[in-house]
Amino acid sequence: MNYFSPTRIFFLIILSSIAIPGSICAQYANRRVSVSSYTETILNGKITRARANLYYEFPSGRIITMNTEPEKYVYMANTLGETKIYYPANNTVILRNDEAFSSRNNNLYYFFTNRLNDLGLQDSGFKTSGVKQEQEYTVTTWQAPVHLLGQVDKIDLVHENMLPVYSEYRNTKGECTVKVYYSDFQKIYESMVPLRVTEIIFLNRPDSTVRRTTYTNFRTGTNADKEGFDFIIPENAKTER
Repeated sequence: MNYFSPTRIFFLIILSSIAIPGSICAQYANRRVSVSSYTETILNGKITRARANLYYEFPSGRIITMNTEPEKYVYMANTLGETKIYYPANNTVILRNDEAFSSRNNNLYYFFTNRLNDLGLQDSGFKTSGVKQEQEYTVTTWQAPVHLLGQVDKIDLVHENMLPVYSEYRNTKGECTVKVYYSDFQKIYESMVPLRVTEIIFLNRPDSTVRRTTYTNFRTGTNADKEGFDFIIPENAKTER
């Protein structure tokens, strides 16, 4: 059962060894957000499409993803990486407990928690190695800790009007391995959240994988869609570990 898109593997490798401190600030208490996503992935000249409904809950940091296309499954994760993936077609639930599966790996997590200055890089052990201004853009270069150098050496995080609009990952050879673009920001609660995230991943040069995700239908608080928050895995589901 392949429940991870190939375009997320690179980020899971990087984030799997990250230790991030626990609770989110009390200002996010009892906040719920539901949102729909549509993703197009281009790999080897082929386009695949995916649709899902996502449910964010704070301060717990729990995220429920109800994937509807191309395969139906429910992905439930918290910040510790305690994860359940339920497949209704065969009534099977897969259990994982690994920080690689943490809800913090979600594209929007650090936007909802207002970590716009570094998108969680400081907590991951990255340190700033330079800041420069290029017209209206502020470019901050982050140096990876030693234990991550096998995956990434430096990350440039680019801000425009205090919002992160672009990040670029480079390896120790200076080659760009990942580009991420954030655009079409909207205010959700007190957070500025991108409605579109475009990732370009260079795992097998010169080929690349392009993944474009668009977020729509944001609903908050008591107006949030309740299906994901109320979902319960059937007691008779078969368990795989």
